Amino acid sequence: MGALENKAKKGLLWSSIDKFSTLLIQFSVGIVLARILAPEDFGLIGMITIFISISQCLVDSGFYTALVQKKNISHTDYSTILFFNMGVALLLYVLLYSTAKYIALFYGEPLLTDLVKVVSLSVIILSTTVVHKAMMARQIDFRTQAIAHITSSVISGSIGIYAAVNGHGVWALVYHSLSRSVLLALLYWMLNRWHPTLIFNKTSFRSLFSFGSKLMLSELLKIFFRNLFLIIIGKLYKAEELGFYTRASLFKQVPGTLVGNILQSVTFPLMVKVIDDTEKSKHVLVRSTKLTGFILLPVILWLLFFAKPLILVLLTQKWLPTVLLLQILCLDILFHPMQYINLNYLNAKGRSDLFLKLEMIKNALTVVAIVLTYKFGLTAMTFGYISVSCLSFFINSHYTGKDLKYGAFKQLADLSPYAVAACLAVIPSFFICFLIPSIALRLVSGGVLCGIFYLGISHIMKFQELYEIKRIISKKL
Repeated sequence: MGALENKAKKGLLWSSIDKFSTLLIQFSVGIVLARILAPEDFGLIGMITIFISISQCLVDSGFYTALVQKKNISHTDYSTILFFNMGVALLLYVLLYSTAKYIALFYGEPLLTDLVKVVSLSVIILSTTVVHKAMMARQIDFRTQAIAHITSSVISGSIGIYAAVNGHGVWALVYHSLSRSVLLALLYWMLNRWHPTLIFNKTSFRSLFSFGSKLMLSELLKIFFRNLFLIIIGKLYKAEELGFYTRASLFKQVPGTLVGNILQSVTFPLMVKVIDDTEKSKHVLVRSTKLTGFILLPVILWLLFFAKPLILVLLTQKWLPTVLLLQILCLDILFHPMQYINLNYLNAKGRSDLFLKLEMIKNALTVVAIVLTYKFGLTAMTFGYISVSCLSFFINSHYTGKDLKYGAFKQLADLSPYAVAACLAVIPSFFICFLIPSIALRLVSGGVLCGIFYLGISHIMKFQELYEIKRIISKKL
């Protein structure tokens, strides 16, 4: 497993560079835009997020995972899926364009009619990238993806900020999103150098769709029920409150999605290669779990204690209601990537049927949470969201516990040393920095102290992940 593991480590490094740089750029752009624009502008975009996400899922149809998971892949497979994706995307755009006015009527926001018509163009554009992305994942080539993602994020972010400064309001967010889709598609085609053949093979399509369709349905259900909170908030409350929730989600997503996406993109193709060996599969799962805890637990505690100065410094006073929502959402930073680490095992085994079954159970829990909390306001709904996330972790880990003898409680036990180290680093830092009168200085000092304390404690406790990360970074790319 040596050569494969070395390749995976290099892939992990490039994937980390990609995800970290891209999220940092997008996060920074989001901060600048939030300081210029109003919460209502972000709320309007949040209202249509679900429609774009569902459309993108239908375009993908689970084919990305199917293409990565399939043992033997051909040029015909790639060409077939590309043209299918583009055809579905075109049909979905026509549907979104036709129903835009009804979406606007549902929310009572007339501006949404034009917003939906323009933003949904990204569905067509991104339909051309699924095959290229899958090809690079199979080769564990994350360097090329990193170049495309970072470049498109920088240029599109500049476009969005320029539009916001010049008074374009919510349209600055649209220009930012759409330009990134265009640039990403262009760079994928330029850097990957793969060209399709005008062919559609029914046998190839059926083979991939039989696996991918279940994942597509699972993803559709996940997207719908995950965004159901946004639909209810947008319908029952003001666009401003939805804006507060989406900003809190952004701060939560940066660490959680960063680590989750890195591990998802690297461990899934690696898991596929070792899925027939129980011990190696468990090894991949254990290492992923420990690395997740080592990185995320200090971040979670730091956000919990320093949420208020963070929001005040970065977003200003007008976003203060975001603080409590962010503190509640902190737990999801850990449980979100942990869910997908466990689901990677099922996908690698080709058990998309079980994947779908688990999603249906979690979606039922989401409905229950919404029914129980929507009458009590946004804070209560956020607590409901977190409850579902925690329960989902235990549900997703059922089959890894059954097959690999590495279930939820063993995973949590492996996370406990990092939780102790994080508490020993963050809590003293908070009380030391609490006496600093300047909010900005308190925030910076808190981050520096937490980092120093955590690295020192990690060294004392001899965390393997600390030395592993050092070794990966020290090697030439």
